[in-house]
Amino acid sequence: MNIKKIFRPSLLKKFLIAFFVVAMVPLIIAEYFTIHKVEDELKSVLNDQYYLIIDQLMRTVDEVYIGSWVSNLQSTAQFIEDDIESTTETISTLLNAKQNQIDELIILILKLTDSGAQLSAMDNETVVELYNQDPEQVSKLTQYTDDINISNYVIRPPVFLPNSDKLYLPIEVPIVWEDGQSAVLRGVFNLNSILDFVSTKISIGAKELYIVNNEEQIVFSNNEKFISGDTLLYPIMSMVKSSLSGKSRMSKIGPFSYNDIDYLSIFAISQYVQWGIIVTEELTQAYAMVEQAKKDIVKWVGLAIILCVIFSILFARSFSGAMRYMTTIAKKIGGGEFDVKVKVNSKDELGQLGESLQEMAISLGEAVKVKEELFAIQAEVKIASRIQQSILPVGGPNLDGLGFGARYIPMEGVAGDFYDFHVLEDNCVGVLVADVSGHGIPAAMISTMVKVTFSQQSSIAEDASKVLNEMNRLLSGKMEDQFLTAMYLYVDIAKKKLITADAGHCPLYIWRRKDKEMIRVKPKGMIIGFLPVINCPIEETKLKDGDRLVMYTDGIVEAANPEGELFNDDRLINLISTHQDVAPEEFIDIVVAELKKWVGEDKKTFEDDLTMVVMDIGKY
Repeated sequence: MNIKKIFRPSLLKKFLIAFFVVAMVPLIIAEYFTIHKVEDELKSVLNDQYYLIIDQLMRTVDEVYIGSWVSNLQSTAQFIEDDIESTTETISTLLNAKQNQIDELIILILKLTDSGAQLSAMDNETVVELYNQDPEQVSKLTQYTDDINISNYVIRPPVFLPNSDKLYLPIEVPIVWEDGQSAVLRGVFNLNSILDFVSTKISIGAKELYIVNNEEQIVFSNNEKFISGDTLLYPIMSMVKSSLSGKSRMSKIGPFSYNDIDYLSIFAISQYVQWGIIVTEELTQAYAMVEQAKKDIVKWVGLAIILCVIFSILFARSFSGAMRYMTTIAKKIGGGEFDVKVKVNSKDELGQLGESLQEMAISLGEAVKVKEELFAIQAEVKIASRIQQSILPVGGPNLDGLGFGARYIPMEGVAGDFYDFHVLEDNCVGVLVADVSGHGIPAAMISTMVKVTFSQQSSIAEDASKVLNEMNRLLSGKMEDQFLTAMYLYVDIAKKKLITADAGHCPLYIWRRKDKEMIRVKPKGMIIGFLPVINCPIEETKLKDGDRLVMYTDGIVEAANPEGELFNDDRLINLISTHQDVAPEEFIDIVVAELKKWVGEDKKTFEDDLTMVVMDIGKY
């Protein structure tokens, strides 16, 4: 072969070289960057789609199910703890009632810490069925660990019953009575209800969904590639396992390879159980088409040079126009035009890319509709918040010899805390502080009912016990499975007399400035809403000039720092005695500031509703 002859200059060679340098190279570069623009737009919209899916899954697992279970157990434990006159029979009755009321609860056990004695309630039909299928394993559902001295709720590892193929979650909550005796309330919940909901109600298209535990074992799978009980072999499991140790809660969308196949994936970690939720799929068809298009540029241009220069230019222009059209479509999708119609009259790779873009636009449009519905709900909650704020008193009672301050801070837009007062003749006032169990809109609706019932009690405001008993009569049977704690004070400023009635609420603290003495007032009354008739005894206290009365809800003393330690009554008492000389409103500002420091300045809201009422008697 004559090498010199091959490289000898010729007009055709010069023309082809000039054409390639002048026309084809810029064209290839332009097409390459056009494709990258499309790829960037696709990455943006894909990331939003994956995030919406994983966020919906996390909210379902942590808020709709496990968070609700923890809240219900805590409210039940609080009720048993506050009702110090309860007997074994009344506690057993309550356990049976709660077992039937709380969704997915099959077993409810109360075990005394010292004696080990137990009271229990269970779904007999379900438990008997499980015992018949798995007699050796079902006992694990009722077994406490050796260490039952817990100070906060504990979520134990899920219990798997292999023969019945069922998964259950034990949750334990402590109870400590005033006499020092303690117990642990254990609830066992059906985790399969979460898995059934995820598999039937949450649409993720053709994507793979896995729920794994900290042993890399699959708890739930929506496909046959890896099934429940298998070990998930995807490389992303190393990141998931690290996050289960507490390093992060949610990942960004990212790629990985397994068996020479490329995947996109995102995962999140449950805040309650050692579960990782993983959503993954093979690289989308749109991505594959973009990569194929990059390779085809070289093929098509090379073929065009060999066959015909003119044909190559026309083909390149046609291809460029189609890619610019795809870029425009991707930008429209990225800009929120999900009803865009992709018109590509071809069956080749460009046509498939167009079909992928069309499918993505439809999918994202549906996801955005869900997001818009969430925004609409949030807007309605804001309106409900303004309505709820409007039912609270504006200012305080304008009475000689009474300094007054009050503050209401909801955890969410609406809340279950409430305070109000009746100004009576002869320089007297009746003040109510109440706390509805739970949070959000249901609690807020009940607090509105409390406002109505309290407004009807002005004629009997001097009888503190009768006020709470009458409110219970009006509210009993109307609050579903929720209840209400409340404290009512009747204050006669002229006679320096205080009458206190309590319905399972936080104690009243009286700081006697002259004697530097803290007085705790806590009549032993029953909570409102469970029984049609309750007994709310009163306690009468002689007041002195300079006395400061502090009423509050449990959101203040139960605020937890990042280590889980509660703010507690001792810190509140210290604030009351230390800042005795500031005005009531200024004192409340100090308490709120201290609570924000305690829970962490980075938190935007507290974990419970907060309400405080402060009254100063006479002059000091």
